[in-house]
Amino acid sequence: MARLVIIAKGVSPSTHELGDGWTTIGRADSNLWQIPEASISGRHCEVRVRDNELLVRDLLSTNGTFVGGRRISEARVKAGETLRLGEVDVRFEADATPPPASTSPFKISIPGVSASPAATAAPKSRPAISPALAAPNGPEPQFQVLIVDDSMAFLELFGDLCAEFSRQTWRVFRATSADSALALLRDVMVDLVLVDVSMPMLDGLQLLGILNRRYPGLKVAVMTGNATDVKRADALANGAELFLEKPITPEGMLSVFNMLQDLLSWDQEGFTGALRQVNLQEVIQVECNGRHSSVLEIRNPQARGRIYIDAGVVVHAVVGEVTGEPAFHRLMSLSGGSFQVQPFRPPPQRTIHTGWEFLLMDAARATDEEIGLHRPPAAPTPPAADPAAGENNVRLPEAAPALKPVDPPPR
Repeated sequence: MARLVIIAKGVSPSTHELGDGWTTIGRADSNLWQIPEASISGRHCEVRVRDNELLVRDLLSTNGTFVGGRRISEARVKAGETLRLGEVDVRFEADATPPPASTSPFKISIPGVSASPAATAAPKSRPAISPALAAPNGPEPQFQVLIVDDSMAFLELFGDLCAEFSRQTWRVFRATSADSALALLRDVMVDLVLVDVSMPMLDGLQLLGILNRRYPGLKVAVMTGNATDVKRADALANGAELFLEKPITPEGMLSVFNMLQDLLSWDQEGFTGALRQVNLQEVIQVECNGRHSSVLEIRNPQARGRIYIDAGVVVHAVVGEVTGEPAFHRLMSLSGGSFQVQPFRPPPQRTIHTGWEFLLMDAARATDEEIGLHRPPAAPTPPAADPAAGENNVRLPEAAPALKPVDPPPR
């Protein structure tokens, strides 16, 4: 059994038994181990026992987490050693007794869904989810979702619960920092990113801006444990689809899941098609001839982009950091992928002033030229058979012309 013991003078003695999962420590009641001391942040740090050592991760605490007198962001502590949280000294003790099965703060009960290891009973109990709040029955489309949060405890718990709520139709990826999230997105196509605001180095709002520039059309929702009107306005102004308060109760987690599920499902309500089966040029012609206003969101493994059509006029296109006609041509040259016709929303700027008919002609010409550059040279045409040729098409030498008699010179 492993435990943490407060040894600081002037602080009420307390001991917390550790399980095999992540344990959050802080002043707020939502932590697994609540220490109501002024120098400790509401969400101070998280710890986990691994190989008889204690993994410690600071959660952007105000007064810091210290190991060996040094402020840390992550560290390992051996049995018998001390760490300091703010001004509170805590000793890590461990023996050979195996830890409890789980330290999740929630007991989840959903009809038809078995509880995952991260969703079983724990030392700090919470009310079970009532059947009326359970996820809806029936299969849903498969989605890939990335959750970005600096807390491993939250990532493991909420990620596992989302997989259970969706009846395993969500594939959940996790990242504890902006750089690890961006690295994952280079290799994996996801349908939705859920970003926490408070993260080290690069916060969630900065990451939101990067995602909108690099991956236009990707759905991004923002969450925070400290919601303010300023943060909400900044998140929505920078392209967030939803601004959510970070859930700390089972009902709150299910509510957040349901809102994210609705956001993903709403994507599927628009017109969808595969570029190999439906001609994207025809869709643009229909939208423009009908003087419709819409946004075409186009995606394939190599590129994601948008084409904005306002009252039948193509006004903007973007793919990555490329905009205008070059972006339009790039999207029209894609040989495979998918697209969706979404409700119109004004683009950040107008970058296209050419009529859609000329745009399509230029795009077709550019595609033909690109194909021509990569087309192998034609094989040389063999010479036509010659009637005078002999076997193996080898021309035989012509017979010498007959000599004409020459008159003798006059005498």
